[in-house]
Amino acid sequence: MKGIVIALVGAVALTACSSNSSSSAGGGGATAAPMCTADNATDLSGDNPFTVTIQNLAFQPDCFKAASASAITIDNKDTVTHTFTIDGTQVDVTINGGQTFNGESAGLAPGTYPFHCKIHSQMTGTVIVV
Repeated sequence: MKGIVIALVGAVALTACSSNSSSSAGGGGATAAPMCTADNATDLSGDNPFTVTIQNLAFQPDCFKAASASAITIDNKDTVTHTFTIDGTQVDVTINGGQTFNGESAGLAPGTYPFHCKIHSQMTGTVIVV
């Protein structure tokens, strides 16, 4: 498996943190997930490497800020295989159940990036670069 570090550089933009929705109490309707912004994102910008954990079929955190050129560690605590994928980039990592991935540079352009698991479509998130 080739290693990647997400070399993140960029600006702040609004984008969906997750495509999941949940039922509201009493109304039976769906409530949209909160938007991932620089104000509500988990700040991992001081961590090198920074860590994203996969557990219970979810990324933790699923909305975060990271500094440019920071290394990434992806810790898959589930027993099944997942991916950490940013479409349209070189970032497409497969992590087997119970394994940890440590990466090298992917050279991403400035911006805000949604990510997902290609195997489990409900697993989504957003990374914002600072």
